[in-house]
Amino acid sequence: MTDVHNQSDVGNQFNASTLNNPVFLYGEKKIAKYLGILPVIPEVFIGRDEKLKEVHDELFDGNNLLLLVNGEGGIGKTTLAAKYYQRYFSDYAHLGWVFAERSLGDAMLTLADPLKVEFAPTDPADVRREKLLREMAGLQKPCLLVIDNANDIDDLSAHYHELRKCPNFHILLTTRIESFAHAKTCRVGHLDEPTAIRLFTTHYPGHDSAEDGLLKELLRAIGYNTLVIELLAKNLDTLNQFRTGYPLAQMLDDLQHRGLFGLTKSEKVLIAYNPGNFKLKEEKPESVIAAMYDLAKLEPGEERLLCVFSVLPAEPIAFDTLEALQPGNDGLEQSLRSLVKKGWIEYNAGAKQFKCSPVVQAVTRLQGGKRLDEQCETLVDALSEMLEYDPGTGHLLNTDYLSGALYARYAGSVVEYLESTRYEKGWLNERIGMFYQTTGQLEKALSFLEKSTRLFEKLYESDRSNSIFKNALSASYSHLGNTYTLFGQLEKALSYFEQFNQLLEELCESHPEDVELKRGLAVSYSNLGATYTTLDDLEKALSFFEKDVTLSEALCKSDGSNVSVKYGLSASYDRQGDAYRLLDQPEKALNFFEKCNQLLEELYESNRANVEFKNGLAISYSKLGVTYKTLDQPEKALSFFEKYHQLREELYGSYPDNVSFKNGLAISHVQLSVFSGVQRGDMAQARHWLEKAEALWAELVNDAPAYAEFQKNWAWVKEVLAAL
Repeated sequence: MTDVHNQSDVGNQFNASTLNNPVFLYGEKKIAKYLGILPVIPEVFIGRDEKLKEVHDELFDGNNLLLLVNGEGGIGKTTLAAKYYQRYFSDYAHLGWVFAERSLGDAMLTLADPLKVEFAPTDPADVRREKLLREMAGLQKPCLLVIDNANDIDDLSAHYHELRKCPNFHILLTTRIESFAHAKTCRVGHLDEPTAIRLFTTHYPGHDSAEDGLLKELLRAIGYNTLVIELLAKNLDTLNQFRTGYPLAQMLDDLQHRGLFGLTKSEKVLIAYNPGNFKLKEEKPESVIAAMYDLAKLEPGEERLLCVFSVLPAEPIAFDTLEALQPGNDGLEQSLRSLVKKGWIEYNAGAKQFKCSPVVQAVTRLQGGKRLDEQCETLVDALSEMLEYDPGTGHLLNTDYLSGALYARYAGSVVEYLESTRYEKGWLNERIGMFYQTTGQLEKALSFLEKSTRLFEKLYESDRSNSIFKNALSASYSHLGNTYTLFGQLEKALSYFEQFNQLLEELCESHPEDVELKRGLAVSYSNLGATYTTLDDLEKALSFFEKDVTLSEALCKSDGSNVSVKYGLSASYDRQGDAYRLLDQPEKALNFFEKCNQLLEELYESNRANVEFKNGLAISYSKLGVTYKTLDQPEKALSFFEKYHQLREELYGSYPDNVSFKNGLAISHVQLSVFSGVQRGDMAQARHWLEKAEALWAELVNDAPAYAEFQKNWAWVKEVLAAL
């Protein structure tokens, strides 16, 4: 390992806006000293120098790799950690800062990019963390990792042993947790009165010393909470910039009518002001922040943007990302500047990132109330657009999978906080679910798809005459049916497919001219047929496939130029061919497979860029190959297997994140293996293809363990290989 830049070149003063970030060389990897986001360094740091030295001494005594900097909400834990990061940066080879929010494990994974750790998009979280920890453990010691806002003790317990795998790291957590295991703690208490006054007057230089008595009373009332002190002072400075339009006495008078809102752990403070005897009523510090939201008299654009911050994760967000999530907001930059100035959000100039604290977020959600949904309409629409997908392939239409993962996480936070039953919220839940289904994360997919279904059920119950709600609900039943099928829970899948079918039949009856509804009904017949096929009720399956074909042929006859209708008919032929194949009637199966193939070749020739057509054509080649093999025509079978394999390699090469395409490539390897071994007696070549298939299914089971099909396929190929 070589230090590309000498550490002394960095200088002794950390400055985020003009940061010289030295680089270390580990083999061929160049790893920067500062990993990921930079903390927002406090512009004012008063009264905590002894505490900084205490933290430093605890971490460098040789034994304590996990230190909890704890205290109540808003007391200054993050400020202390950020100042420690700045003051002692030269003592560490590498420094990282992450924000825990709901999951400490997810927070750690944000270090993957600066550490140049690569994952498959479908890697489960535990596999990703293990890869990351191995990379972290190889860094030059000592390193520092600050985990901010780690308040969930169960989450910390779940990841504690993972954190201990990096003995070269000093790990510092800011938390409200009082104690944990054998971790040392450094308690952050409130500032003493003289120091608190200095902090307040630094942020509000216009303070009149004649009001020091009132100020002292106010500081005692808020428990000397550093966050509240800063917000009060900055807002008074803004409001009283040209004249004293909002004195301290009036602020306290306004506070007496505000409702209760507080953190789970915080000192009670006094807020109600009674002129003459300075009698104050006890409330929690967060109540003061809630009151300040009203008192700040934010402009509409500022309020709307603060509402957006309140439903996104409480982590640094880049300006470019905010701009993408607020299209058409011409006042975005001005609103951001104003919110930073008033103290509602923080800005990291070096990284060009904005951060809203969890306390301010909670207050904004409380004050926003029912208006929150309206204020976040643009955000919901933007996230829905980012997560728009091709129904046939699941491929994202407007962004890549890496960005999609970020937007899906943001969207998951948004739908949690928007409480109303809005159609757009149901739509967003559905798109989050489909993103996770496509990338192999079935548990997450099911969670969001069920939320979408429950919401559409409420909307439909509120207005059964609304065909839009009814159609959305039917689609959500279809998605749930498909997801439970992937889990291998066929009885649950069947119940949702039956509900899907019932609603589509009712919609088609009330809208007989609607072609899209009829196409949906054909799909519902197909889903029922496929499920009954898997449940070994082939006669019932065939009856639904026949309904599917009859309806699809009628649609194609009335509008043969419609490529979607034509593609739907090809799928119907394919499914009826499957039914006859399972009924051991290969000649009938071949008839339908050939019809399917003819339509798909026409569609693909007319639009070679269409991934759905290409995938469908690949599958049709596979089924023709299997059928000709059954009919003892091996040369014809081989020609179709080779065509199938070629398309599968092209699809997987273009979309390696799509687990379905990867599974299809493995199947093509098996088909070539069977042909090599059985038809040609070349067992070495047969093993070669099987080993390639086994490797792909091993990756799929690791990446997407919830998929029952992948588990089944992997077990089968291992048995075959063992028997060779």
